[in-house]
Amino acid sequence: MKIAFFCDTYQPTHNGVAVSLATTAQELRARGHRVVIFAPRYKGYEDFDPDIVRFPATPFYKVRDFPVAWPMMPYFSLPAWKRFLDEKFDVVHSHSPFILGTVGARWAKYSGLPLVFTFHTLYHRYIHHTPFPPAVARPYTLEKLRRYCLLCDHIIAPSHSIERVVLRFRADVNTTVIPTGVDIARFQKGHRENGRARFQIAPEERVLVYVGRVASEKNLEFLVRSVAPILRDQSKFRTRLLIVGDGPGKNHLKTIAQELQISSHVVFTGFLDDQALLDCYAAGDVFVFASRTETQGVCITEALAAGLPCVIVGAMGAGEAVDNEVEGFVVPPHDDRFCDATRRILEDDELRARMGEAARRKASTLSLASGVDSLFKLYGELIEKSAAHH
Repeated sequence: MKIAFFCDTYQPTHNGVAVSLATTAQELRARGHRVVIFAPRYKGYEDFDPDIVRFPATPFYKVRDFPVAWPMMPYFSLPAWKRFLDEKFDVVHSHSPFILGTVGARWAKYSGLPLVFTFHTLYHRYIHHTPFPPAVARPYTLEKLRRYCLLCDHIIAPSHSIERVVLRFRADVNTTVIPTGVDIARFQKGHRENGRARFQIAPEERVLVYVGRVASEKNLEFLVRSVAPILRDQSKFRTRLLIVGDGPGKNHLKTIAQELQISSHVVFTGFLDDQALLDCYAAGDVFVFASRTETQGVCITEALAAGLPCVIVGAMGAGEAVDNEVEGFVVPPHDDRFCDATRRILEDDELRARMGEAARRKASTLSLASGVDSLFKLYGELIEKSAAHH
């Protein structure tokens, strides 16, 4: 099978969408399928994969690690267009409703190919990254999403709550819920001692871990304020918070930590790749996550795979990732409730061990292989349906 992926964000950017695309493509290729990824070019970054086709792009003025493909150039990018035609794809899978996603939709229509779209992000919750006032950006984004949904033959939602959002944009579209899977075995290969040694954390210390982009939409100020009482009270046991990732909100968070007098207990690790990331998960005792805009939260699945109990704000897709009181706690967005749930797991060794085991069991149902099985089945059905129409 030959599959074209179109996306507006990809490696070397560190985010859930880029990771999802890379791992899904890797798994499909391992099964003998051809996946060609059409993505923006990143200045100074070179691909070693010949099946990545880059479009000219300019760094976005607000978010420097998100280059934006030139608004008109993709339509006239002859090498990419020729590559698309030469490959004779079976299906187009879009991972964005915007610039390159629109290119993918147009090229799919021209070639008579089925178009699948994965609704990775609640785009209308991210308008603070645009140069336009909310009164303009929000209705534009919502209308853009509605129009894009009308172009699609099938839409994949990473969670049931996002499927309901999709159906509000287009009630008659065919949808399937396929959570983004992760390589479960990989996230069980972390070394606790190495992770703690990297950040000078003693064996007896308790460690809270957050992994993800450090930006306002991740609700990190709420997270830091919620766990601040635990970090300030070091009488029962010493506790550290690891914030793994980077982004435009880091300096603001550092200021908040200073105001709350917890700076010495908060570690900003920056981006960690490969084994360092696995070790960081393994070094933790509880995974904490407060975002209210997630379609799923891939890092939650990673934490579950690493055997970490989770404390999650019960909003959108993130709230579906954890069964309350089984793999952790799903709480309302109140700092005292978040703090109490986190403290309860930290203080109870037996509860922490039990939830950690449950986390590993839950993660086994969210494997990359399982997600790609569902995806492959869907591709087959769409190709068969498309062939029948032609």
